[in-house]
Amino acid sequence: MESKRELIALILWWCEGTKPRRDMRWKNAYLYPIEIINSDPRIIRIFLDYLRDEVKVPFNKLRGQIQIHEGDNREEIEDFWSEVLKIPKVQFNKTIIRPKGNRFRNNHGTFKLRFYDRKTHELLQQRLTREIDSIQ
Repeated sequence: MESKRELIALILWWCEGTKPRRDMRWKNAYLYPIEIINSDPRIIRIFLDYLRDEVKVPFNKLRGQIQIHEGDNREEIEDFWSEVLKIPKVQFNKTIIRPKGNRFRNNHGTFKLRFYDRKTHELLQQRLTREIDSIQ
C-alpha cells in the first residue's frame, strides 16, 4: 500500500463510486467512469486529492455534478462545492434538480466527482484488488 490515503480513497471508490457500464450508443462498448458520489465534502476531498496527487489525474480533466432539490439555492450550493473542493464552476456539469425531498440537516446537495479514462480505471481496479487480496 502506498499510503493510508490510498487505502481510504480506494475503499470510498469501492463503496461510493460507480462501476463500468454499457454504452448503449454502440454494440459491445463500455464506459469506464471514475466517479464518487456523496453529500459529505470530506469524502469527495479525500478521493479528489488522491486522484490529483497520487494518481496524477490532470485537475482540469475532473468534472463535478451536483444534485439538489426544488427550492434549494442552486447558486449558493454550486459556490459552496466550488469553494470547498477548489474546482472552478466551469468544470461542473449541469446541476440536477430533483422534486422536493425530506431533509434533516443543512443541505448542500450531493456532489459527483467524475473522470473518464479506461487506463486510470484499470489502475484503480488493480490497486483495489491488490488491497483486498492482501487482507484475505
